[in-house]
Parts: sequence; structure tokens; C-alpha cells
Amino acid sequence: MRPRGNITTAKTPKPLKKTKLRRVRTRRATHPISDTYDQILAVAEQEFANSGYNGTSLEVIARRTGIRKASLFHHFNSKRKIFDAVVRRIFDQLVSIGRETAQIENPKEHLLAILARLHDFIASHPNHARLLMHRVLEDPASVRSSAEVFIKPLVAEMAQLVIRGAEMGVIRNTDGPVTLTLIALAIPILPYSFAPVVEACTGIEVFSPVSIAIIRNQVLHRMDALLSPG
Repeated sequence: MRPRGNITTAKTPKPLKKTKLRRVRTRRATHPISDTYDQILAVAEQEFANSGYNGTSLEVIARRTGIRKASLFHHFNSKRKIFDAVVRRIFDQLVSIGRETAQIENPKEHLLAILARLHDFIASHPNHARLLMHRVLEDPASVRSSAEVFIKPLVAEMAQLVIRGAEMGVIRNTDGPVTLTLIALAIPILPYSFAPVVEACTGIEVFSPVSIAIIRNQVLHRMDALLSPG
């Protein structure tokens, strides 16, 4: 019978190497910073439209956003910065209206398309017209500087359409294409800027779907008459 070998001399398996377990990171279910940023601007827009710049407080914006005032300063270090961001977002959207209609070749149709989109933008954002009206009354110098950056290029583009349309005979001749353009821009905005006055005088709800449709038709009809030659 073969000897069994000494248990002390038998080969023993090598000990397993210790492996470092990787820690699996799990994402926390938190709102992205951009969400909070957008929420602040949405609340601030409402407050500025209702109370104006001077009547709006950071405490109210923070409370309505659901954050502490200290957290508000993480995104904006002053009320002015919040307001500037709100106005810039409005102006950026206004400027994009011109780009959306760039493919229309007929100058008159191009202008009417810009005004139709401008109307639809203002009508679907009730705060915008009121907020800008508040700012014009409270700080015209600030509005002037912002308009030079954001609105003046759109006005210049529309004025060139007026000139080109007059040369083609589809728009009336005018000595003041910029003035005509400014009148054209004001017509879709005024009914919504003065919504409380309009409602008091007429008894209609300006931002109701029926009223918006009526105002839109009237705006385009009047602009067509204003632009048409003869």
C-alpha cells in the first residue's frame, strides 16, 4: 500500500489575492442646476410683470421658487442680474422671429409673417408685454441700451424690407421706413401691454383664445392696409 504523503508537505492552494471592490456611484435624484435657474427666471418674470422692478423683492422670488435666499445668490448675485437675465431671454426670443421668416422672398409677405409671429409670441406670453412696459416707465435708459443691442438689428432688417418692397411696388413708398417699422412693431404689442385698460373699456378678456384670434386678424388686416401701396 502506497504511503499517503505527509499532510504538512502537501501543496496547499495559494491564497486568493485581495481585490479592491469598486464602489458603484449612484446618481442622486436632484434637480439639475439649469432647472432651478429656469424656475427662478419664470418666477421672477411673473413678479416683475406684476409689481415692476422696484416692487419686486428677492425674498419673494426665493420663496416662490422654493429655495432659500442664500441659494438664490448661488445663481444671481443681485436683483439687477435676475432682471437682466429675464429681459435678455425675452429679447433673444424676439430676435429669433426674424430668422424664422428669412426664407420668404416677397418683402410684404415677409413683414406680415414677422408681425404674425410677433403677435403670437406676445399673446402666448402675457407677462412679456407688461414687464417691458414697466421697465420703459421705470428705467428708460436701461431699456434704450438693451434695445440697441437686441431690437435695433430687427428694426433695421424690417426697414430694409420696407425699402425693397417699395422698390418692387408691393409696399407703399415712404420717407421714413424706420418709423413705419416701429409703428408696425407697436401694433401687435399694444393691445396686450394695455390689457387692463382694454378690458376695462370693452369688457372682454384680452388673453382669452377668442380675443387673441380677433386681435390677430385685426393686426394683420391693419398692417396689410398700412403696407399696401396707394
